[in-house]
Amino acid sequence: MKTKKSINLASLLLLTMVLFFSFDSCDKIFNDDNPLKPSASVGDTLWVHQVPGDINEMYIRDAPLAIGLDGSLYYDAYGSWNGNPTKPDRIYAVNKNDGSLKWKSEPLGTWMLSDIMVGDDGTIYVENGASLFSINPNTGAINWEWKVPQTLPLDGNDVYTYGGLGGLALANNGDIITKANQSGSYYRAMYCISSDGTMKWYRFIGAENNPITIGEGGTIYDFEHDASTQLLTASNPNTGELIWTMHAATGSGANNITIADNGNIITLIHTDTLICINSNNHNTLWRTPAGTWQDYKTISPDGFLYLYDQFTGTYLYNITTGNQKAGPVTLPHLFNFDSKGHLVGIISDNDPYLSVTDNTGKMIWKNRMDGFYGRTVAISSDKIVYIANGKKLYAIQGDAPLASKGWPKFSHDNRNTFNFSKH
Repeated sequence: MKTKKSINLASLLLLTMVLFFSFDSCDKIFNDDNPLKPSASVGDTLWVHQVPGDINEMYIRDAPLAIGLDGSLYYDAYGSWNGNPTKPDRIYAVNKNDGSLKWKSEPLGTWMLSDIMVGDDGTIYVENGASLFSINPNTGAINWEWKVPQTLPLDGNDVYTYGGLGGLALANNGDIITKANQSGSYYRAMYCISSDGTMKWYRFIGAENNPITIGEGGTIYDFEHDASTQLLTASNPNTGELIWTMHAATGSGANNITIADNGNIITLIHTDTLICINSNNHNTLWRTPAGTWQDYKTISPDGFLYLYDQFTGTYLYNITTGNQKAGPVTLPHLFNFDSKGHLVGIISDNDPYLSVTDNTGKMIWKNRMDGFYGRTVAISSDKIVYIANGKKLYAIQGDAPLASKGWPKFSHDNRNTFNFSKH
């Protein structure tokens, strides 16, 4: 009996030790940088969110996803059947932990014209037609709707100004910068709208279909045109007044203006020339030939500009010298840079899939699922890659967050602010 008690006591001590180390290990696992799935490996699908409604007609629009201040995912979805709208656009919010629906907004009309943008306080902004909406991030309720004025005074007369908005950027102070640039017979203008929905200023412009960019110090950069030429412009964020202009034929509407870490402006002008401009005195630092059809641009954490050309591939340029490093290279379509300098995006072939590559095109990892969109990729601060495929939103385990240096994605950051100073 004495021996049996000793054995039982030893077993109890062994069980206690096992439980102790098990709980200690679990604690370490669940306190890891990524709390979503402790056992997940890089490339694993963590969850899949289905767009609410009829699966045969509900689609996520091919536009950049947005990530809120609390990690919620925002997308725009609509109903369509045989190419015809059946249900209006709404903004949908998804919980990051499990992909469950958090809320959906009220109907916002059809054919959304802008990205979803998240303000400094988490408020969601989106445009549809001639309206700018402010949406509560907690409930999805519309805070306010600002509409383009029917008329505005010009040279002593009221002129017709009611037209579709396009282009959305967040000023350093939280104001919304936008412009009317859609088709139609009306006077176009750039507008500054405060976070309470009040118009602070406007300036008549010859609008181009390019994104607005906010640079170092809050300066607004845009492409415009006057009666005789196209222009790259710099404007005062407090008044809208022009600071300087330079001749620039803009080409494609995807020609975004990027800002390097030192504040220099890098973009395409004349459709075939890449140019770098000093933001302090707007002197040209360098210019170099670039393919006519190159348009989407990002800047890597290690200082290379990447230009995506849908016909020939991706080209790399040193942002200090303008020298071309390589190209064309087969790389993901419309990629984001993670903090390791890897390109996360879509390989656009007959069977699109999410891929992570280095700058030579070498595959690091991939997740092959049919039907991924090109622009709906976001990388969260806790290393999760989110991507849509038309009817579903996927959360995929990554191995690095979005880069905090360079211009790591087309809209600059996960809030889609197009602002050099925002993250």
